[in-house]
Amino acid sequence: MEINGARKGNSDLLRHHNRALIVNLLRHKGPLSRADLSRLTGLAPSALSRLSADLIAEGLVRELGKIPAPSGRPPVLLALNPGYASAVGVKIEKERALAARVDLLGEVQAETVVPFGDPSPGAVISAVEEAIAEVLGERTLGIGIAVSGFVDSLSGVCLFSPILGWREVEIAASVRRRFGLDVHVENDVNALTLAEARYGAGKGISDFICITVGEGLGAGIVIGGRLYRGATGGAGEFGHTLFDPQGPRCRCGERGCLELFASDQFLLREARAMGIDLEELVRRARGGDPDARGIFARLGENLGYGLKDLVNLLNPEAVVIGGERAISEGDLFLPRAAEVLREHAFAGGADGVRILRAELGEEGFLVGAAEVFVESFFAVPLG
Repeated sequence: MEINGARKGNSDLLRHHNRALIVNLLRHKGPLSRADLSRLTGLAPSALSRLSADLIAEGLVRELGKIPAPSGRPPVLLALNPGYASAVGVKIEKERALAARVDLLGEVQAETVVPFGDPSPGAVISAVEEAIAEVLGERTLGIGIAVSGFVDSLSGVCLFSPILGWREVEIAASVRRRFGLDVHVENDVNALTLAEARYGAGKGISDFICITVGEGLGAGIVIGGRLYRGATGGAGEFGHTLFDPQGPRCRCGERGCLELFASDQFLLREARAMGIDLEELVRRARGGDPDARGIFARLGENLGYGLKDLVNLLNPEAVVIGGERAISEGDLFLPRAAEVLREHAFAGGADGVRILRAELGEEGFLVGAAEVFVESFFAVPLG
């Protein structure tokens, strides 16, 4: 009995492994013919046909039209059915929670925003749950939640978020109890990076860095096509690298962090020194005011020096730049950032690096939060 049980266990594991291989190929490279799938997975055509038939019957995979062939029977393309199920992606910002229902190919089907005035964990999690309830679909695989700062994704705890002023805040447990679904928590820049890797500017790029410029400054890292989180999930805290040891105190507790010189915090400080607010600073820069445009250029210069260090350390193929400020005012500071990077990177190391604008906008954070869950759900079992 033990031997038969072991055999059945091994057989089930192998079947789930092969199903996951097919599903992931169709998610990331589809549509594909059965012959393509057999070649890419190494499965015998007969085994591939049985598995694909099961997936079609289940509704997870569908047949598309035949494609022309120079001879013989035209092959039929298989594709993932994106409407088979969905996941919910959430982003927690400083004053609001955003949520979206996202299909299996990264398309947003519904979204909502729930503001909160009180940044206490209880108030924020209540807003998160309200937002999730508004977009929840009939067949939801699970929920991904993106939040700024250092996150323990395994336990669903935000260990430290300077933007929210949080330490050791448990997020996943309450949401899991409310909806009875599995919940994954991820750093927000990592979520955006994953979305850009699968559906945006980073698609097809094996090694790149995704930078976000806005309320804070962060980085996500993709190495060999996979999101790199570091040993304990803290990789990519680009904004809290040292820029000026004599600089102002950062909300993380340290002094002179790059975030203070290359994010909205720098713009706010400079705007106040001029006796205006950030919106007026942007308006003046757009109107050609040299002082206002100079402030944005200095932000770009500061960011460029930070990018130089990252490129020297990681030697990426590309740098993808997104985030709220980069989306709205990137044209005012990104050219200067790229210029400084290319001037100062070690031994011309940035010469071949592509500087790309993120393609998914603010929805990218929501798509990425959902994608974190979907990737986990369809992960190839390792035994």
